[in-house]
Amino acid sequence: MKKYFLAFVLLSFVLCNLGCKKTPTEPPIDNLQPGRRDYVWTVDTLNFYDTMLRLWGSSPTDVWATTRGNFYESIFHFDGNKWSTDGIFRLLLPYSIWGFARNDIYIGGSGGKIWHYDGVSWSQIEVLTKDGHNDIVFDNMWGETPNDFYAFGAYPDDQLLANNSVIAHFINNNWTMLNTDGLQGIVEHLYKNKTDQLIYLQVIKFSHTYDSTFIYKYEGEKYTKLYSTIWAKTWASISLINNEVYFVLENEIAKRINNQFQTVLKIDNPNFYECIWGRNSKDIFLLMTDGLTHYNGSDMEYLFHFNKSGTQIYGAALFENEVFFLVNESQTNLSLIYHGKLNKGE
Repeated sequence: MKKYFLAFVLLSFVLCNLGCKKTPTEPPIDNLQPGRRDYVWTVDTLNFYDTMLRLWGSSPTDVWATTRGNFYESIFHFDGNKWSTDGIFRLLLPYSIWGFARNDIYIGGSGGKIWHYDGVSWSQIEVLTKDGHNDIVFDNMWGETPNDFYAFGAYPDDQLLANNSVIAHFINNNWTMLNTDGLQGIVEHLYKNKTDQLIYLQVIKFSHTYDSTFIYKYEGEKYTKLYSTIWAKTWASISLINNEVYFVLENEIAKRINNQFQTVLKIDNPNFYECIWGRNSKDIFLLMTDGLTHYNGSDMEYLFHFNKSGTQIYGAALFENEVFFLVNESQTNLSLIYHGKLNKGE
């Protein structure tokens, strides 16, 4: 296996992907109610061999999970009752998935490939290149509307590490490659922040000695570095919660206010592992090395603990009364979906 593909595999084991449907506009902070925690959990097994890495859904009865393990079982779907895969052979290794409706979903893969689902079937619609390179891997996708979204990742450098940054923008029915001069690494997350209307991105740079992560803002076609850290136990990251970008700065969660980081939460638990997902500022889920916790605006509490050490959550799909978490147990090589439903008794 080429080294840059190994780098993508490594990245998948330490980073998570936000894959949730956008929630309504957040009301004023004083009117927010603490997020509930009374979930009833079920666990479904999707795959025994290939790690499921990405998750996205339009509703609790339309959730998709992907893996790049083989060409026959790379796309799984939940219809509200069960998970299934169609077993159709596709020359596709899906690294990323994002959608806007149950009949308008995109997958980004290796080789610069973009696939689309129209509610009936998947088909390849585009193969993108940059500077003559057709070995692009789109590691993630995000966008606001079907005519304004991004696919991003990297292609290999001279050392076969995924460090040549790529950002493709689909707008006005055309794909455009953004200038990524000043970036070096795989673009892992990219979101627009509602408050200041700026784009923020997380870039991971690989090396043969250590890996590092950078957070940038994109303004006036220029990238400004805001934060960086060398990977030790945790990295810096970003997440989109109710159209606001939240910054994970090692053991601190912050927002960007007036060009400054403003602390939202200091995390004392040493088991915190850099990934967060949420509906609003009083309803945030945090990944720990030993399970999943929840912050309700005043305190944190475990929702569940992992049964095996080395377990990781790669993505989430959050809805009003239901949540889905894509979980991998490295000891058993099982890909699991933890599905939580809020207790109807309240």
